[in-house]
Amino acid sequence: MTFFTLSFFVKVITAAIASLGFAMMFKIDRRHLAYGVFSAAVTFIIYYIIEFFGGPLFVAAFISTAFAALFSEVMARLKRAPAIVFLLPGVIPTVPGGNLYYAMRYLLLSDVSLALKNFTTALEVGLGIAGGTVATSIIFGMTLDAVRSFRKKKSCREQKK
Repeated sequence: MTFFTLSFFVKVITAAIASLGFAMMFKIDRRHLAYGVFSAAVTFIIYYIIEFFGGPLFVAAFISTAFAALFSEVMARLKRAPAIVFLLPGVIPTVPGGNLYYAMRYLLLSDVSLALKNFTTALEVGLGIAGGTVATSIIFGMTLDAVRSFRKKKSCREQKK
C-alpha cells in the first residue's frame, strides 16, 4: 500500500486546478490566486493523508480546514486582504459535493439507505469544515487579542518609567 502514487499526484493537481477555477469564478484578485491554490493543495494533502490512514472523515475535514483557516488568517494579515479570499479556495477540495449529489440521486431512485449514507457522509464532512473554520478563527482571534493586550500593557509600563 503505497501512498505517493501517480493517482495521488493527479488528485492534488486536480484539487488545485478546481480551486483555481472557483477562485476565478468568485473573482478573487489575481495577486491572491497562487496563495489560494497553494492552500487548496495543502488542504487536500492533509485531508487525503488522514483519510488514507483510516481517520474519520470529520477529523480529516476538521484538521485540513483548520490548516486552511489558519493559513488564510495569516495571509490576510501579510497581504492586507480579507481572510475569505484565501479561505474559500482552500476549502474547495474538501467540500462534499459528490456525496450530496449521490444522496439526492439515490433519494430520487427511492434507495433511502444509500441516500442516507451519502447524506450522513456529506453532513459529517460539512460539520468538520465548519468546525475547523470556526475553531481556528476563534483561537486565532483570541491569540491576536492577547498579543495586542500584552503589547499595550508593555508600552504603558514603558511610558510610566
